Amino acid sequence: MLRTIRVYFEELLTAETDSGQHQHRTLELATAVLMIEISLADDHIDAREREAIRQQLMDNFDVDESEIDELIAMAEKEVDHSVSLYEFTRLLNDTLTMEERIEVIRNLWRIAYADSVLDKYEEYFIRKVADLLYVSHADYIKSKLDSAN
Repeated sequence: MLRTIRVYFEELLTAETDSGQHQHRTLELATAVLMIEISLADDHIDAREREAIRQQLMDNFDVDESEIDELIAMAEKEVDHSVSLYEFTRLLNDTLTMEERIEVIRNLWRIAYADSVLDKYEEYFIRKVADLLYVSHADYIKSKLDSAN
């Protein structure tokens, strides 16, 4: 049975692991939520977008395939209950360097371009996340151009 997001965070907080591990897992979830949000910006998740999400999570985090599936499922559930991106972007702002935040934007562009169609809502969403992550407009545009190729 799928664990709820609250149980997931509670387990992370009470686990006998170092704070680095806890922080890493929380970042994974926050990033996955943003990726799911971008894939839903045009009202449907294309199979290519879903695969791009899986690939970006595997490329950027040390998780195996079963953890990826669980992470994506939790992120989808969180997206259904979330009212704001602030809680996720705040965590990323508090934890990541500027270059890592720019990489998050690059990854969102990769997902948006995965189905070969850039929807205006996807572009708007990425701009909004970039603003919340304090990514400059120049870096936003550069990451868009880098990801389009």
